Order: sequence, then structure tokens, then C-alpha cells
Amino acid sequence: MHGPMFEWDDARHFLALHRRGSLSAAARQLGVNQSTVGRRLLTLEEQLGTKLFIRTRDGYRIAPAGEKLLPHAERMEDEATAIAREIAGQEAMLTGTVCVTAGDLLGPRIIAPMLVALHARYPDIDLELDTDNRLRSLSKREADIAVRIGNVAEQGVAARKVCDFGSAAYASKGYLASRGRPRGDDWAGHDFIGFTETPLPEATRWVEERAAKGRVVFRGKGTLSQLVVAKAGMGIAALPCYVGDVEPDLVRLTPAAQIMLASMWLVVHEDMRNAARIRACVEFLAEGLRAQARLLRGR
Repeated sequence: MHGPMFEWDDARHFLALHRRGSLSAAARQLGVNQSTVGRRLLTLEEQLGTKLFIRTRDGYRIAPAGEKLLPHAERMEDEATAIAREIAGQEAMLTGTVCVTAGDLLGPRIIAPMLVALHARYPDIDLELDTDNRLRSLSKREADIAVRIGNVAEQGVAARKVCDFGSAAYASKGYLASRGRPRGDDWAGHDFIGFTETPLPEATRWVEERAAKGRVVFRGKGTLSQLVVAKAGMGIAALPCYVGDVEPDLVRLTPAAQIMLASMWLVVHEDMRNAARIRACVEFLAEGLRAQARLLRGR
């Protein structure tokens, strides 16, 4: 006699609830109703005869039985993703959807205008832009193309360096009028804007080293929040040059020779690199980013 079956559709719902932590968020990811996710979970738990999640005030937390099920569900996901990649990798038409992921400010400021031009050249390709500083997994198809700054550590991807990416220290004219401009390498007594999370470790080190003789008065997760508070005069921030150099209220404090440099990469999964729509988009983005290389480097 056969036991209860655990199928890929069950795994999809199980993984979505585990990763999102609530029925509503899982439903949005899956494109279904919240009640559908709830019914699927209830049915699955009844079939398996155990609780997979613990319901708390803050959402759904995986139960011990769910922990045992998790690696099996992830293996099913890997197989399903591999099948999807193999099929997609054989596509030869410039149609379909391409999702590009980039940082919270790089995406809107630099990538979005390029996607407008890309759409004009390839009108049959549907475009998505995911602006988040968290690294989306290309192997799990969370995005098709990633614009990455710094080292590329993900396995199974192809990365192309397109240009250098510069960051420097900036402060508002108002801050400098009230606090004075640092002289040389003397940053003592100044207020700084730090990071809670950033893909730019050089900028984090720069702030922390100089704030040792000053004070970090604000920490932000993304570049956008740092830009806002720096313009408001809250302190000195390490910002990308393409942002700081074009803001009329900000003054660059870092000499040209001390710009913090990292590499900018376009990254795709190896299995997707030959799909015609992906290849066309990568080439277009590479061309557009190289055309703005001086701005992005901070020259």
C-alpha cells in the first residue's frame, strides 16, 4: 500500500510559505488566493499526518516535521528549475519576459532608463526590474540578469565585467556650513551615515574607520535612504559617485585619487546565457553601462 504522495505543486506551496512567512505573502509569490495556500497547507498536513508549520502572532514558523521535509522540497525545486532552464535555454526568439535585478538606487536611476530604450529596440520582450540590495538567486530564477557590484560569488553563473564603479565621501552644503569641512584625513568629531547592509564592503570600512573618531548618527540599509539623509545634512556619507556627483546640494570630500573602486558585473545563469532574449538584453545593457563608464567611476 502506497503512502501519501508529495508532489511538486505541494512543494511549491510549502516552500513559498516557509520563505515568505505568511499566507498572504506566499499567495502573492505563487499568484493564487490566500485561501488557496491555506487549503493546500491543511490538506498536505492531513495527508502527511503531521504539522508542518507552527502558527504564531508573527506568521508561520516551520515545525520540526517541516524541517525534515525542507531538503526534499528544495531538491524538487532544483529539478523543476533545471527543466525550466533547459527549455528556456533553447529559446531562439526575441520574445518572453526578462527580469533584471539591481540596487535600490542603481535600478531606478541607471537601469530603468536603459530598459525604456531596450523596449524600443525589442518591443516583443516584456521587461521586469527588481530593485533590491539583496542578492537575488539566479539559479532559482528569482531574476534572469543581475547587475552586481563587487565580487560575484554565486555558483553556476556567467559574469561579465562592464566597468568600474566608484564611491566617495559626500556631505551637504548645509552640513559643511555648520560643521566645517574635514581637513585632509582628519575626520575627528564629524557625524557619519553608516550601513546596516550593503554590497559595498569598501564603503562600510571607510565609514567605520573614520567614525572611530566621530559618531555614526544614522545607519541605512539601502543607498536611497543614505542619499536622503545626507542631503538633509545629517552627516557624511559614502555614496556612489554617479549619485553624489549629480546632486547640487552635495559636495564630494574625497580626492580623486582616493575614490573607492569596485567592479560592475552583468551576471546570468550559465544555462540561460544562450537564450536569445537574455543574450540580447545583456549585450544592450553592457553597451549602455559602458557608455556611462565615466559617470559610474566618478571621473
